[in-house]
Amino acid sequence: MSGEPEPPVFDDDFVRGASFTEPAARERARRPGWLKRRRMARAARRRGRSGMKTAGTVLVVVLALALVGGMAWKIRGSRTFSPETASVNKGAVPALSAADPFAGSPAAAYADGAAGITSPPATSVGGFKSRDVVAAYARTERLLTATALDRPTLLGGSPDAFARAVGPDERSFFVDNLNNPDVDKRTRSWLVTFAPHTAELVGTTIKVHGHMAARPATHDGVRGVGVGFDYLFVYPVQRPGTPGTLERLVARVSGEAFYYLRSGVMHTSTQDWSVAPTPARCDVRDGFVHPAYDDSPAENKAAAGQPVDPYDQSHPAREDGKCHRMTGT
Repeated sequence: MSGEPEPPVFDDDFVRGASFTEPAARERARRPGWLKRRRMARAARRRGRSGMKTAGTVLVVVLALALVGGMAWKIRGSRTFSPETASVNKGAVPALSAADPFAGSPAAAYADGAAGITSPPATSVGGFKSRDVVAAYARTERLLTATALDRPTLLGGSPDAFARAVGPDERSFFVDNLNNPDVDKRTRSWLVTFAPHTAELVGTTIKVHGHMAARPATHDGVRGVGVGFDYLFVYPVQRPGTPGTLERLVARVSGEAFYYLRSGVMHTSTQDWSVAPTPARCDVRDGFVHPAYDDSPAENKAAAGQPVDPYDQSHPAREDGKCHRMTGT
């Protein structure tokens, strides 16, 4: 488009330059909370170096059991992370124009970029004063921006923005699992990241729409504030170098983040997180978003159910392990 920078392309040099590649994860919510992790670490230190090795083994086992067994703190039903199973077959879509890729869709009325991540007026919630709630909203905005708007992250690069935003309580877990061999535990899937060589962003605008709200919450016996959120991020994408494949991809990012005070300092725990892109392939599980184009090969995984409008936020994000039909974006 005239006057706009060249859209980024996933070439070999770009992919080789990324410090983190190919991570993904399904179940961020299902692991011990910070109190349990802290107690285990303290016990390990008391036992000395050999005890620490044992505790490390126990922690790995506990984490694995938690991920499988469902130690989850959730709102509005199951929201564990599963992008590969929450997206799919699109219906007929009118031809799009690179000059105005949002025309004819609900996204045309959405705000541009981070301006669409808004929060309500803050009031005191539970034991949190209004200024603390303001801080919780601000942290949630930062997390969402890092998840779905950070250009290096979108293009497969190192997700430094999210690592900074998530805070010290979960930063190590996030970074250490970016390349986890178990695809269900790779943390790249906490983010919107397009698979290398599958997509390029058209133009500079990403449309955003949604809401967040705070409520009193308790996790692992700790009182704090839960900030629930549900946002749509709409991207104009095309197969690299192929303008005729231009389409809108809608990623729904929803869940709840938990904030608590310890020694007067606010801490973050992302207990519930879901990213569901449409139209995206369900039959590729590598932690990245693989856009489904009109000329893409048929999927190996059959879609189920009646078509659902991807712009409709009146229903919870689907996390039942199935591919679901979607109407056009």
